[in-house]
Amino acid sequence: MAVGWILLLALAVTGAVAVGRRLHRYPGGMGFAFGGEHSAARHDLDTARNAMRALERAAQRELSGAQAAARKAERIHRRRVSSAEADLAYLREPGRGSYLTEIKHLSLYQHILVADVPDEWPGDLPLDRIAIRCDHTPTASHIYLTGPDGRQYLLTYPVYELGEEYVRKFVLDVRNAIPAARTFQQDRPRLIRESEAELRRVLSDTTGRSEAGLRLDALAAGQAGDPRIPGARQDLDAARARWHALTGHRPR
Repeated sequence: MAVGWILLLALAVTGAVAVGRRLHRYPGGMGFAFGGEHSAARHDLDTARNAMRALERAAQRELSGAQAAARKAERIHRRRVSSAEADLAYLREPGRGSYLTEIKHLSLYQHILVADVPDEWPGDLPLDRIAIRCDHTPTASHIYLTGPDGRQYLLTYPVYELGEEYVRKFVLDVRNAIPAARTFQQDRPRLIRESEAELRRVLSDTTGRSEAGLRLDALAAGQAGDPRIPGARQDLDAARARWHALTGHRPR
């Protein structure tokens, strides 16, 4: 029983809302909003409203599409500029580069061998200016490093702490990374010049952004000069005036 009353109440509320909306849409009273004798007047008002709404929606879709295209062109340009700037920044200050591998006390990066050992060690060793080798005894492995200044360093790994095969593999990885690091450093001045030129080109290449902006401006100007929307607005105002003359109430 309670469910039935709730359903009836819901239907009553829904109906009241619908009636209220219709009275708002066609002001002047129940007869004007619902009466069959005024259906032509309501149709006249609806026709003008629909024509105006259709033109406004079409214009807004066109404008929104052109605005979205302009924003996309701007994002693409900024992304290209950011990428070119990042490439140049990396070449100017490459830092350690990508991480490659490590063993205890030594970490290998694309451009740097990092030594985490006592204070007499230099810390970061540029790969393009070092040499490395190893030898082994039954009880330990030894790594010999020659720094950029010619100074030599020794690291010893007891076999119980690190097996010989791990030391050999790490030294091999370092020795294989050294030629690539040297080639990179040799090529870096040229790469910087090329990257600077690419950044200048990207900064000056605003064709896509400019074309999208021009299309947006042309569309906005065309819409501003389009007589259809002002004409539809005049027709709607006239329909509202006719309804006002009929009912004494001016609809929105």
